[in-house]
Amino acid sequence: MPMKTVAGIISEANQTQGCTVEPPSGLPTLPPGFALPPDLQEFYSLCGGLDMFPSEDWGWRVVKPSEFLRADKVILELVYRDHPEDFDGTPSEGLCVIAVRGCGPDYISIDTHPARLGRCFDSYSGDHATESSRIIALSFTEMLNKLFENRQDIMFWEDAFYGYFGQPDNKLKLQGRPSPKLPLP
Repeated sequence: MPMKTVAGIISEANQTQGCTVEPPSGLPTLPPGFALPPDLQEFYSLCGGLDMFPSEDWGWRVVKPSEFLRADKVILELVYRDHPEDFDGTPSEGLCVIAVRGCGPDYISIDTHPARLGRCFDSYSGDHATESSRIIALSFTEMLNKLFENRQDIMFWEDAFYGYFGQPDNKLKLQGRPSPKLPLP
């Protein structure tokens, strides 16, 4: 199936029972050195967020511009608050929450670092920004298509494998900080 445009999905969601398209409310603010992918800029110019089937346990919400926040601070709130030095200056610094299922802990984050712009990651609270955090889409448009088309399939990303956040990959330009290895008994 060919990928739909961001505008096409928003239009279809507007006509789909169980979806709510929020009116445009501006663009998210990012710190210097980070950027919004062009397709995400288009999304926020056309709407201010998208609720896809919020009454279903498999429903996702693409966040409003005001909720487009650094993923470390949202997903790892207490750990980040107590030890920001463990996260600041690492590749996870560019990850922002773009979608949430229910009230969490299922999150999808998007990379705003220019070298990895638009990569989307499974940011379940236990896997966020680790070697277990899967790349689930290579662009916001791909992620939005998958969320909308695979409605009841919560783990839609199992069908395509792009790698993991923490694995160095020259093609995807991912350079995660190594995590300590635990010795096996």
